[in-house]
Amino acid sequence: MKSKYVMIEGLAFNEEGDMKRLSKYASQGWILESIVGGFVYKLKKDKPQNIVYSLDYQTEANEEYFDIFKEAGWKHVISLGKQMHIFSAESGTKPIYSDRETQIDKYEDIRFRTGKASLYSSIAGALLIGLLIFSFIAMRAIFLPILCLLVIDIVIFIFNFMSYVAYNSRIKQIEKDGGVKSEAINSKGLWKLYIFIGIAFLVLGILDLIDKKYLGVLSVAAGGLYIYLSINHYKKYKKYKKS
Repeated sequence: MKSKYVMIEGLAFNEEGDMKRLSKYASQGWILESIVGGFVYKLKKDKPQNIVYSLDYQTEANEEYFDIFKEAGWKHVISLGKQMHIFSAESGTKPIYSDRETQIDKYEDIRFRTGKASLYSSIAGALLIGLLIFSFIAMRAIFLPILCLLVIDIVIFIFNFMSYVAYNSRIKQIEKDGGVKSEAINSKGLWKLYIFIGIAFLVLGILDLIDKKYLGVLSVAAGGLYIYLSINHYKKYKKYKKS
């Protein structure tokens, strides 16, 4: 059986875009089969189908939960972990979340959990920074392992915090407009992420140049590029927000 692999663009930032992409692939005979590694859709070759996809968040998914979707015409396709579930239905099927209150309910729990994870990561990061300073002064042997742990914690923090920002933006948009513009959320998340990366590269580059490590010029250039990208996404965000 033929298979195709497609990158997930970011469910927190571009949920609607990803679901539309999967529907387009289905119309070409590529049907969602699974998610590989949490980052890639695996599609199987089948006959073309006129279906739509929908993503839901539920940590306590039981038989009753799936029955509610089934009775409304939605078929469970796959689950990612124990919190994300993708359903499919014939085109034109009424969405499960069709009013403002239920749409908000859909995101409140995942927003809370990503916010809590961000808080825990920031506390762990502060402790690791303290240990890093201590190890640099008094115990160099553990400096590198702590630095590695700090880098891992920063990656985890960015992932959770950016997701929190996206879900929070979704709830605010629904409260204000009754719907979600994925383009605005995507641009909002990216301009904040890119400005963070850009400033980090600039600081590292400047520190290298102070130490007469002239490869720091590359870091400064990379920082400038990310800041430029951040400004572009900020302008797009403002444009989508006004429209």
